[in-house]
Amino acid sequence: ADAAFEELYRAAFPKVYAFIRSQVSSVETAQELVGRIFLKVYSHRLKRPASNTGAMQWTFRIAHTTLIDYWRVERRRESANLSLDEIAELATESEDPEGAYKRKQRSAHLVKMMSHLSEDDRMILALRFQAQRTNREIAVILGLSEGAVSMRLLRALRRLREQLQKTGWS
Repeated sequence: ADAAFEELYRAAFPKVYAFIRSQVSSVETAQELVGRIFLKVYSHRLKRPASNTGAMQWTFRIAHTTLIDYWRVERRRESANLSLDEIAELATESEDPEGAYKRKQRSAHLVKMMSHLSEDDRMILALRFQAQRTNREIAVILGLSEGAVSMRLLRALRRLREQLQKTGWS
């Protein structure tokens, strides 16, 4: 069971961290929540679904409920507040420094605009784009139909686009 946990941890950690980090305002909070999530995953490892896909969806359900519990206790929704360096990976060798800077600026602006969206919109966008989950996986994680996930994603993207247009995003 421990080898299976280690394998799941290695596969899920980067995506769970990206998902949680996009939902909270500090690295410390993200690290604390991700620690809680994987403690729960480890504590309940005997209930883990056998398939890798099932185990990943199960882990994200735990991440989702842990985040909701955190927001409930904190009684506030934090706005995502990432620095330019935290958002983007380092520039590739082929990318010029100015191009890398502009990409980081655009990413920071996008994160700032996302913080104006509702928790539901931020959650579904983060699961889709930061955590790289499919609509089917998001449906399982959130307990929705796949059609409802598609509709919510479309509406969240529309609201994000409207936010960006208000600020003159091109």
